[in-house]
Amino acid sequence: MRIVSTIIFLLALVPSLSHGHAWLKLRIATTEYAPYTSTDLQHDGYINHIITDALLETGVEVEYVAMPWEKALEATLAGEFDALSYGNFIRSREDEFFHSKPISAESLIFYVNSKYENRQWSELSDIADLKMGITEGYLYNDELATFVKNNKNVVKRATDKENLEALVNGDIDIFPIDELTGWYLLEREFTDAERDEVARITPFISTVTTHLLVPKGKPDSQLILSLFNKGIEELTLEGKLTRFKRLLKEGYYQHPQKKVNYDRR
Repeated sequence: MRIVSTIIFLLALVPSLSHGHAWLKLRIATTEYAPYTSTDLQHDGYINHIITDALLETGVEVEYVAMPWEKALEATLAGEFDALSYGNFIRSREDEFFHSKPISAESLIFYVNSKYENRQWSELSDIADLKMGITEGYLYNDELATFVKNNKNVVKRATDKENLEALVNGDIDIFPIDELTGWYLLEREFTDAERDEVARITPFISTVTTHLLVPKGKPDSQLILSLFNKGIEELTLEGKLTRFKRLLKEGYYQHPQKKVNYDRR
């Protein structure tokens, strides 16, 4: 009860604190996952821009530290960081992390080698014969995680780019990835001829929501979660989440030398 009372008291002070100097600074682990998060992008990427502004609404500053995904998970759980940016909603992760209110919602899709572009599927079992590539350490959604666990026809690679290269070369047949990341990588890193070797099949797998991950069991976890959720609510009311998505599609966050216009899909 004392913790809950403290949170309520601090949140009551937030409107006045957010317009002055920061009263709290958080260290958040992040990864190189453009265009959502990357030290090579404006504001450390689209998602981190939202997180920063949401916490500023409550008078909180953020320092991001970039590292590989698996290391970011371990370090955050070990108490080295206050939170992790970012993760899709995965039920199996709820034992260790709180999921914040959603930051964004994205479509999870399948890319296939072009020889399978007319492949039909309605259940994941329909594609069990295809050699699937997945990115090491990533959890896509609960249904796909279960499928991958029980399917021996799955190979892991370190990055999404490596999986797309394997798809182009025919080393794998199918690869799940969120729509924006897939488009971004194909347009930025591959030639027209290479892109011709890849096709998207329908339907999309699911809609996934993205979240700030706050480790459970830490003294300030509930406070951090409450502050962030309040900030996201404020950004939503102010229409800023729509504005950030528009900036993303216009290429604002990307490196100026290799921009990808997402709206040209």
